[in-house]
Amino acid sequence: MAHARAFAAFAVPFTRVGERHTPRRATNCVPTRALAAPQSRGRGGRGDRVRGGRGGGAGFGNGRAIQSDLTSTTDPRAILDIVEKHSNDFDAIHAATAMHRLATHARGQRDRESTVNDKRFTQLMATVEKRLPKMNSQGLANVAWACARLEHYPGDQMLTEIAEGIDNELRGGVGAGKRETKSQAVSNTVWAFGQLRFSPDGEILHSLCVSVTPLLKNFRAQELANTMLGFAHLGFDPGPSFFDQAMRSVNEQLSNFEGQETSNLLWACARLGRSPPAEVIDGLLEQDASTNLGGMSSPLNMSQCLWACAKLDRQPPPVYLAAAEREIPRCAQRLNPENVDCVLWALASLGVPLGQEAMAAMASAAARLGDRMDAEMLVKTHWAFARMRHRPNPGDMNLIVSAAKRVVGELPDEDRLTVMHAWGVLRVNPGDDVIRAYTETFRASEESGGKSDGCYGENSLDGASCAKLLCAYGRTRHQPPAAHASKLAARLVEEAENDVLHPSAATLGLWGASLLGLKMSPDQLDVLARDAVSQDTKLAPRSLAKIVWALAALGYDPTASDLSALRTRAAAAMPRLQAKDQEALREALSRLGERDLDFSLTVA
Repeated sequence: MAHARAFAAFAVPFTRVGERHTPRRATNCVPTRALAAPQSRGRGGRGDRVRGGRGGGAGFGNGRAIQSDLTSTTDPRAILDIVEKHSNDFDAIHAATAMHRLATHARGQRDRESTVNDKRFTQLMATVEKRLPKMNSQGLANVAWACARLEHYPGDQMLTEIAEGIDNELRGGVGAGKRETKSQAVSNTVWAFGQLRFSPDGEILHSLCVSVTPLLKNFRAQELANTMLGFAHLGFDPGPSFFDQAMRSVNEQLSNFEGQETSNLLWACARLGRSPPAEVIDGLLEQDASTNLGGMSSPLNMSQCLWACAKLDRQPPPVYLAAAEREIPRCAQRLNPENVDCVLWALASLGVPLGQEAMAAMASAAARLGDRMDAEMLVKTHWAFARMRHRPNPGDMNLIVSAAKRVVGELPDEDRLTVMHAWGVLRVNPGDDVIRAYTETFRASEESGGKSDGCYGENSLDGASCAKLLCAYGRTRHQPPAAHASKLAARLVEEAENDVLHPSAATLGLWGASLLGLKMSPDQLDVLARDAVSQDTKLAPRSLAKIVWALAALGYDPTASDLSALRTRAAAAMPRLQAKDQEALREALSRLGERDLDFSLTVA
């Protein structure tokens, strides 16, 4: 299935990327705790930077008053008033503090937009640019963090200067003195670069990683998560030494990780394609499960964790799956399209459908979002439910089908086949009109009397696609045009003759043809029967039973040698079949003319 390949390349759960069929819409991943206000004065460094000093024209007393006013004010408008009156007297600390205070207290989207659009903010940014050379790493980090929180892009030049300044201080470069760069400064700067999608020169990032690696043992849980998150948003791999040290630090403080930190860290690792040690993944998820995944952020955190596990091909520990099973019904009404995308894809990819109540809640969540469901989400939802063999209740299914009607014109042929196959697996008939809309491009034979040329209609499909379509028609009890069905069967036989038909396609195709009561010629049935018998190792016992049953239902009249070959394969498969499948296989062979149904003897 093409979608399985696309889903396996899942990307970021909260930002759209170029890959198809990925969870995608934007979500802010901001630190859960605000930064401390800048405490140190002056930075210097980078050639002509001045060491120490306050870098402004304010007297000591006046400077202390300005700092006191800034730190005691929580209204963004009042902070901007201080900027308007005193920005000429700001030193480096005042400028960084003003930025930090604005970002901390402009909490809502309206406040952030109002702040950034205020002419006094432009005045502050000019002051920040002027004072930037005197800021130490904490001041630089506060400026970068504030810009990210305010969703304001200050320009490549300023961000580059911030990156160079922190790198210089970490390396103990010119003018850096003996100051120790705080882990919080590094973490929040990298996080901010990620949020702003600003990637410094690769050499600077590499240098940062080399300098920071020995310090990672001192990073707190949030700092580790935010650093990895920033690198993931930038698509920058910090390298094995950095990653291994980060994971050791994580492992030493598992109990300090909260839900958001766990989900951000695991998502970042999955995004970078670096799998943490098993004990780290299990430890983080077990810690998360101990809180029963509660809280308003549980939909996002749970969806990111499950997505990361699927992307890393790592089964979550049973205790986490049990906690998710309890949490999903509780938070189902708060699941948004991204959450539904991630959870359904992850569960289906991992092969771990949850209990009936949790799965029903997921189906209801998808149905509730039907009017917001785009083509991508529609296909993934169908794929996941089919993969997990979960059929939504009729009311939910009707809402999902309504979405399918709405977006059919946006789906390429491959996606239409995926949805059709899902309806077949789930035994759901969305309505003959909907099925005709989804298969319109495959029915060239309908208007040409069974003849379709070139790469259109049935000739655009390979054998596996023809088999899926036939089986979907049969399982949904939809009767396709006779010429169309015959052409699909002919394509199936053509690939079997050329020995390129996969056993699963032969099974689906024959099963679909039998459900439709399709008339096939003896020659066609001979080809499909012999193709099935020739699959010595690829054909599963249950698939063999289905093929034999379908051949019998289609009126296959085997020669003595063909029947003997089928009997031999059936005898070998019989011990590995369930009782009901054994009985069905015996009955099918009987209809084909086999009289000796004693398979207790070993067949040579």
